[in-house]
Amino acid sequence: MTRSQRLLDACSATMERALAMRFVREVGSGAIGDQEYADYLEIEASFVATAARLHGLAVWDAPDWTAMERNARAVHALTTEQADYFRAARAAWPVQARPGAVERARILSDFALAAAREGGYGAVTTVLFAAESLYLDWCTRAREGGGAPSGPIADWVALHATAAFREGVDALARQVDALPESVPDDVLVRWFGGMLEAEIAFHDAVYA
Repeated sequence: MTRSQRLLDACSATMERALAMRFVREVGSGAIGDQEYADYLEIEASFVATAARLHGLAVWDAPDWTAMERNARAVHALTTEQADYFRAARAAWPVQARPGAVERARILSDFALAAAREGGYGAVTTVLFAAESLYLDWCTRAREGGGAPSGPIADWVALHATAAFREGVDALARQVDALPESVPDDVLVRWFGGMLEAEIAFHDAVYA
């Protein structure tokens, strides 16, 4: 069994809780409110900036050209395709985010950045593998279910259910597999599981 699969297995209960969180259910069923999604657009745009910084650190610390290239492509996607999405979605959305939305949801960036300071490339790879695995799973299910509201919400779901996004998650899995044994499994589980817990708190913040 690969190291990435062992990690997914060890954190499967936390992943299932994340996949069952209210935000995921309401997007998938079409029940998400305009105000809640407006807050989400604000907080997710903020985390995308954090993710770009994390991938940039991974470029700097990458152990080989393949890892450098994969993380550089991720930075490009975050600062172009995803940045374009947020500009268009926030301009078209009928209501604005409530004051303090980003501050309420700081836990995700705070956790990811603290892990990066602790463990460098290995931590960055692990927390991003957790975040992107979660998004691939829930957005794939939401897209297949067909209940996500058309427009910006369905567009966001579709962006994380493409073959290209799946390839990115698979690439992160390979990067986890290649981490040296000097980074023990229990540390990877702490980073991966902690990131999923932070994702749950982050998404719950839209209901504050």
